[in-house]
Amino acid sequence: MKAATATIRATRDFDIGVETLWAHWTSPETRARWEAGPDTGMAYDAFDTRTGGVEIVRITHDGAEVGQMTQAHHRVEPPRLLATTTTGAFGGVTTMLMTLVIEFTDTRKGSRLSAVSQVIDLTGRDIRAEHEKGWTWILDRFQADLDAFGPVTNPKDTA
Repeated sequence: MKAATATIRATRDFDIGVETLWAHWTSPETRARWEAGPDTGMAYDAFDTRTGGVEIVRITHDGAEVGQMTQAHHRVEPPRLLATTTTGAFGGVTTMLMTLVIEFTDTRKGSRLSAVSQVIDLTGRDIRAEHEKGWTWILDRFQADLDAFGPVTNPKDTA
């Protein structure tokens, strides 16, 4: 079997300032809703968005744990940069590796989130379409959370 690889780019503009965008993206309170809500099949042991922080994401399907992802934050520069690696293990075997860099920049009307992820699927699955769909899904959920609850603006609410 040959590993499958993909480089995925995702960009979305928001009508809020970069510091507010960062605060909402990294807040444990908001992440629990938009990234790991009860409808996602993902549960975090804890949120730790700081350099050196590690997060374990347990993946469930039909109420049973089927795998986990370990996210390690290697470089965190609020409110501009997140650099993370993720290892996915399913059935007790590492099946996925990913590097991810997210940049937060100012625009004339607000801010932009730009993400680049490099993904390796060790089972050989073609993962490009799955990860592109995943970025659309996560950014749509993030925008919906902003729309429903308003942005988090208090820095103490963020990691």
